[in-house]
Amino acid sequence: IFPFPNLSSWRFSWHYTNGYKKTQADRDAMKTLIGRPDFVPSDIQSTDFRKLDALVASGVCDEAPWSNVREGWRTSSVTIGIPTGKRATQASRRDAAAMARRINRHEPVADTPPVHAIRGHHFTVPGFHHKSLCAEIVKTFSTDPAASDFVYDPYLVEHQTPGSPSPEGVYGELYNSPAWVQEDLRLQNSVPEPGCNLPRAIAALMFWSDATVVSQFGNQKVWPAYMYFGNQSKYARARPTAHAAHHVAYFTTLPDHIQDFVRAQNGGKSASAPLVTHCRRELFHGQWECMLDDEFVHAYEHGIVIDCMDGVRRRIYPRIFTYSADYPEKMLIATLRDKGRCPCPHCLVEFSTVDNLGTSTDQENRRVRAREGISEQSARVQSAREVIYNDGYVVNSERVEELLREYSLVPTKNAFSRLAPLGFNIQDTLVVDQLHEFELGVWKAVFTHLVRILETQGPDVVNELNKRFREVPSFAWTTIRKFADNVCEMKRMAARDFEDTLQCIMPCFEGLLPEAHNDAVMTLLFVSAYWHALAKMRMHTDTSLALLDDSTSLLGHHLRYFATVTCTQFETRETQGEYDARKRAEARRASAQVASTSSSARTVAGEPAVGRRPRGLNLKIIKLHFLGYYAQCVRKMGTTDSYTTQTGEHEHRRVKARWERTNGVQGGSQVVNIDARESRMHSMAYELSDLGLEVPGITRQCENDSSPLLIPPEQHHHIGVTDKNYVDLRLWQTEHCGDVVAESFVPLLKEHLRSRLQDTFPALADTDIPVAVNHERIYRHATAQINYTSYDVQREQDIIHPSMGKADVLVYTPLEDTSSTSPPYPWCYARVLGIYHCNVLPPGELVPIRVEFVYVRWFEPDGTGGSLTRRLERIRFVPWTDSGDAFGFIDPSHIIRACHLIPAFAHRRTAEYLPLRTQYQEDGGDWKYYYVNRFVDRDMFVRYLGSGVGHL
Repeated sequence: IFPFPNLSSWRFSWHYTNGYKKTQADRDAMKTLIGRPDFVPSDIQSTDFRKLDALVASGVCDEAPWSNVREGWRTSSVTIGIPTGKRATQASRRDAAAMARRINRHEPVADTPPVHAIRGHHFTVPGFHHKSLCAEIVKTFSTDPAASDFVYDPYLVEHQTPGSPSPEGVYGELYNSPAWVQEDLRLQNSVPEPGCNLPRAIAALMFWSDATVVSQFGNQKVWPAYMYFGNQSKYARARPTAHAAHHVAYFTTLPDHIQDFVRAQNGGKSASAPLVTHCRRELFHGQWECMLDDEFVHAYEHGIVIDCMDGVRRRIYPRIFTYSADYPEKMLIATLRDKGRCPCPHCLVEFSTVDNLGTSTDQENRRVRAREGISEQSARVQSAREVIYNDGYVVNSERVEELLREYSLVPTKNAFSRLAPLGFNIQDTLVVDQLHEFELGVWKAVFTHLVRILETQGPDVVNELNKRFREVPSFAWTTIRKFADNVCEMKRMAARDFEDTLQCIMPCFEGLLPEAHNDAVMTLLFVSAYWHALAKMRMHTDTSLALLDDSTSLLGHHLRYFATVTCTQFETRETQGEYDARKRAEARRASAQVASTSSSARTVAGEPAVGRRPRGLNLKIIKLHFLGYYAQCVRKMGTTDSYTTQTGEHEHRRVKARWERTNGVQGGSQVVNIDARESRMHSMAYELSDLGLEVPGITRQCENDSSPLLIPPEQHHHIGVTDKNYVDLRLWQTEHCGDVVAESFVPLLKEHLRSRLQDTFPALADTDIPVAVNHERIYRHATAQINYTSYDVQREQDIIHPSMGKADVLVYTPLEDTSSTSPPYPWCYARVLGIYHCNVLPPGELVPIRVEFVYVRWFEPDGTGGSLTRRLERIRFVPWTDSGDAFGFIDPSHIIRACHLIPAFAHRRTAEYLPLRTQYQEDGGDWKYYYVNRFVDRDMFVRYLGSGVGHL
């Protein structure tokens, strides 16, 4: 724990390291810390923690057992070349040659290489913080406790369902992907290093980068780059608490004073917008060149010898498999023009045809017109750079455009081209991004236009949609949260909010439009949710990927039909939110123009457009085109949750929290110091834990701290053991006199207990022998936890909590026949009204046994809905009859899991299911129908799909 003088000082500093804003839990943790037997308050009285923080962050300590300066962080300056923009003429060449002769005649000197092999005016940008990628790989594989579970030998997974003739491929983890398996085969079949017999393995690198605003006020930004290792399971890698993200760089942006530099070089003429954009590209790839240094290129080809955490010495070869980023950054990484003539980094599709998603022509174009690799494009780029830097043409001149426009190239050398001779192509690593491309892209655009259509029907229709969303029940812990009061306004909605909107919109939107258009819209919504669920599955098979291919074609068809047929029947305009946003933007532009124009022009420049403008649905967006690559990407790299940008967005929270600890002056450097200090503190914490000391927040790799299970995963369910809240069955009839539903409670309970116990105690088969409930009491519980195995073979849990509205469940009912009248699935639906246990004394026994049971109200299907009709399944409560079939008791072990039921708002409420005088009648009556939300989460969706590997 050097340089801390004692364990108490280290523990005090560790408490400060965990948590950026102190809470009540932190207060309790501090109380526990002070009361620990190994914490001595007097030990920290003379400790200078600021000095210790500086020592730990810098790593410069002669006596330290570690010598990693700043945990590997470096600070470099990046020099870029700014084109002169001056064409060379015969006269200028003649003058330059004469000047050179005069200099050599009077001051002859030997030719020396330039300091920078960079053409143009040298502009240096300081403050680029980055790590050595090789050093980070060595450190992680040799010292990180998470590396104990790293996978070094990739393998393919197959699954064969009972009755199928052959197995099918399963896709999930990156180390189960064909991309890694093929790369590993190439490595193992290559010529080994001379004299080296060490086993060879791959370090699977996965990069994320994205700029994020870190200040609450102002526009201060941080542009981090994260590196993850695909050798680690995605289920651990995606957890922010796992600290799996390795912060390897904080990109610096082009400073504003570049205009002063350009003006000084060009006689007072400012840099044009295309030139500034070119300089930004040069700076970004200049920073990546610093990271892809000679050491990394050598390691890429020859490997690094590392003593891994599992005790095996290996030669590790870094390989870049994925780079996750939003669309503008993808084009920046691939050195392609943002929204150019060919806007896709994978193929040469043109903007005029990006809306042909799913057509045979589109699929053929993706295959035939696939982009060439970086190495094939370099000849054109080099020619363009010669024209710019040698001949003096501006970056957007027609001469340059003739070379680059056809393929939407840009005159910037790609930093990743250093790896091209080794078989690497950066464009192959630019994976799909469902968060930005669909949830914040295509779906947001469709939902926004649906709101525009509803506004043509009057404000009451929009208000009705908002009201319905507010009445949608929540589900699970965070799967479906309560919706905002005004969903249609879409204020402060993140990607997860748009996802929830898509999953729950069908019952809310039903019946709000005339029937002629309602049917087309409802079909589009079902297909959109179906595609989204397939694309976001955490485990795929060949069967589900075939469905994804088919649903992509179907989605493209219905989107085009919606845009060309349905939308043309409405004269849509901007929503109020869009109108207000445009007015604010116009005001900002007007203010900027006022500062730079004469007073005579101010009125014209600052006058905004009047009224809400007509707006339609634009499908010619590149994000729609990207949806056609999802199945292909999953087949190659594994499922999308392994490389989603959502993982990087979650890591942004850590960066923003660190920024809050800075004073904003050179904040990037302070954030780097905090990262170095936390990294070292976590290393110390694991070392102390290995020595047997308890460290709060540190768990060993064998402990699954990510599991939300409150009970052992091998148990099916758990109901509390308390006997505090009891119900006296002898008083039940008296207390519920006149309520015919409640009066059936005790007889149904006794019948249920008899049927449950008579197999074990045959004497109970005789109805003359009563069921003896100990003290005639049953005991009520608030919750029940239900464990189940998800489709991707993970152990998950649902909590049943009737008083909080989480009461709907799937109950196992085996299919006894396959007739058309039988239920299509091996379950039925029920609403839990109460969770109980009782102690029953069987005949001939002296000790009572505990029996758990759940009181439910049954649903029944009404025969509508399903994948073929492209509608959600619709169910209703079983009507009350004297036989009491509408209510009943079930064994909690028969509960499969919780389900999400949404009222069919268009059909309103009814009082026909129950007698008038009963406590189980809801205010205003029961909803006439409910829709089963099969899209509430991926596991529920796959249960209806029928291809879940983890489902029996």
